[in-house]
Amino acid sequence: MSQSRPRTLIIGLGSIGQRHADLLADLGAEMAACTRRRDAGLPSYTGLEQALRESAPERVVIANATAEHMGTLLRLHELGFTGPVLVEKPLFSRAPETPLPAAFRQSVAVGYNLRFHPAVRALREALQAEEPVSAHLYVGQYLPTWRPGRDYRKSYSASVAQGGGVLRDLSHELDLGLWLFGPWQRLVAHGGHLSELEIETEDTVGLLWQARHCPKVAVEINYLDRAPRRNILVHTRRHTWEADMLGCRLLRDGEPVQSWTTIRNATYQAQDRAWLDGQRDTLCSFDEGLAVLHMIESIEASLRRSAWVDAPSPP
Repeated sequence: MSQSRPRTLIIGLGSIGQRHADLLADLGAEMAACTRRRDAGLPSYTGLEQALRESAPERVVIANATAEHMGTLLRLHELGFTGPVLVEKPLFSRAPETPLPAAFRQSVAVGYNLRFHPAVRALREALQAEEPVSAHLYVGQYLPTWRPGRDYRKSYSASVAQGGGVLRDLSHELDLGLWLFGPWQRLVAHGGHLSELEIETEDTVGLLWQARHCPKVAVEINYLDRAPRRNILVHTRRHTWEADMLGCRLLRDGEPVQSWTTIRNATYQAQDRAWLDGQRDTLCSFDEGLAVLHMIESIEASLRRSAWVDAPSPP
């Protein structure tokens, strides 16, 4: 990163916004916020137009509610902001019905920070010399334990209007499946709101798809696992690989081959550093973030129909 302090505006200062603000400040960015909070602890503005005019940011992070992402991004465009933008995942709550300005494809990145997990990166490198036959991606954590001290029933995860539910909340696994195995071709899903949780969103989804570089990819995402787990298991023609994300290990045929020290926020820090430095190789692009949204909507179609869904033909 250059020696200058890039002026960076963060829009939305909830828990994830505060995390980005702290990490970016540690990385040398000069931070300001667009937020209704009065205890922001950094220069803050309640309106976006004023924030752009007075803080003159070179970069912007969008970390407000998922349902507000699209309107915020379009408003930035209307106000003439052309610098790099990092949108917290998922990109939007719904894929746009009409194409968005082409400039977004170059300026926008999406915050799928688990691409920067060392076990995931090592797995991706190992698979370059392998031929995957099947894969299984799993993530589960009991929703009431996610945010200590906060009623889970009032969180955005519980709300359809705010873009909650496991498909969007835990869409990292969809992004990682696409990143590791290429575009999906056909998929089928089963799940919904199956538990006793007092939420209006889906709490469990199981998914099977055919990918360009792997004939069988299975994914399970849920709000139910009282013993949190997150891993990727890949069977190739030569080996069985496992990326244990909570244990920070890569295993081959059941034996650890690499391990890393677990550091809180390490994947966010690596992502935010890459974004500040303009290193886009691992960052999720606008088009890739949009592909995740299109996949989510196809999964929802499969859930409604209880049937396989084919990937749409490219335009």
